[in-house]
Amino acid sequence: MKLKTSHIMRKIVAITVILVLTLGTLSGCKKQTNTTTTVKKDDVELTYYRLFDDEDIFEPLIREYESENSHVTINYRKFTDPEQYLDLIINELAEGEGPDIFSMHNTWFTQHRKKLTPIPNTLITTEDFNNVFVSVANDDLVSPDSTGTDQIYGLPMYVDTLALYYNQDHFEDAVPSRGKPASTWEELQEDVYKLTKADNSFERFEVAGIAMGRADNILRAIDILYLLMIQFGTDFYDEAFTEATFADAAGAITGSLSHPGVDALSFFTQFALPSSKYYTWNAYLADDDSAEKEVKTFARGKASMIIGYSYLYEQILDEIAELEKKGQDTINSSTIQIATIPQVEDPETSTSKRDTYASYFAETVARTSENSEEAWKFLSFLVEKENLEHYHTETNRPTSRRDMIEEQAEDATYGIFAEQIGYAESFPIADADAYEEVFAEAIEAVLNTEDPDDVMKDAQEKVNLYMPSEGFYPVTVSTE
Repeated sequence: MKLKTSHIMRKIVAITVILVLTLGTLSGCKKQTNTTTTVKKDDVELTYYRLFDDEDIFEPLIREYESENSHVTINYRKFTDPEQYLDLIINELAEGEGPDIFSMHNTWFTQHRKKLTPIPNTLITTEDFNNVFVSVANDDLVSPDSTGTDQIYGLPMYVDTLALYYNQDHFEDAVPSRGKPASTWEELQEDVYKLTKADNSFERFEVAGIAMGRADNILRAIDILYLLMIQFGTDFYDEAFTEATFADAAGAITGSLSHPGVDALSFFTQFALPSSKYYTWNAYLADDDSAEKEVKTFARGKASMIIGYSYLYEQILDEIAELEKKGQDTINSSTIQIATIPQVEDPETSTSKRDTYASYFAETVARTSENSEEAWKFLSFLVEKENLEHYHTETNRPTSRRDMIEEQAEDATYGIFAEQIGYAESFPIADADAYEEVFAEAIEAVLNTEDPDDVMKDAQEKVNLYMPSEGFYPVTVSTE
């Protein structure tokens, strides 16, 4: 009996030794692992909503980021209708759902800033932001929170600007001494006069000098008006950003402009007024119900100049191809040229700052996101120089980064847009859709022979209805 007990005890001791050695070995492996890798992070799934760009543009960037951050999965979803896109996001965020990351137009940030989570200053400071990105991005995407502290609410992958597209053949024929558009609006009026060819057709013009003057059949009509208001020196708001002032007599940059906002409206509409010397555009030259509007007119050779962003070039080429399929006459693509947007003062002789109008989407993070820091880390990755080089190659959109302007400015087709980025401007907008409707009505009213001064005052009153009572940038004053 004792022998049996001793045998059992030896077995117990042996098993105990084996267990100790085994546990010691596993423990050693665990310690060794901790010295070479970080503790495994919780898995993160990010949903990314974006307009226009196909997923294959972002797929390489997303896959690279996921490979370097194995705990992160990014689901990309493309949209094509801006209005439906914004409505969907607003409704989903109101229900505590929606995307973690989404694109916002620069004119939407003022209105929807409270729906966003600003970027942590550990990722980028406002000083670094301004050093990396062009100044208009700082104006649009950096704003004070309720304590007066500046916060960054978006990261731009590009910044687009308005430029002047023109038919070189038309200019060689009508303005041979220059062969291209004038650099000032005053001189461009005379170009329009020389280029315009009236006839007895239904459209009333064989050739229109420029697509300007109306809001219904010009794609970027309101943006063009905004551009003129900026260039003419309009003060859109009071100093506190609580009230619209664009109809008031203030902010003129030349002695002849006492009411710059009104003068901008008058200048724009003159090209569609039959009583004007520079009348060149009407309701019959482009279909207001079409998606192409003045692009089709230009592609047919019926307009000498149109104004638009960088993507307009591809739209013109697509329209030429579509018209050719139908057997219609078109211009040769080689005659399409792009010039910098005209200025009030001659850039060659004036010391005044040049201005063009900026339009772009920037990436942001929803306040409802449960993984906002991870979302901002991904967006910070997207706007690294090499990644924006990939994006530019895929889309031809002009850069948002200062250190990429010089190289892109050398591009034979799109270089103009890179050149203009440095002097691109915008202004805060309380409600982009509402403003567009207000100014479209103002344009129509002037075309109906109403006084531009009265029209602009009426527009100002309407815009003030959309202004937040506390202003765009309310600050909570501490009583302590």
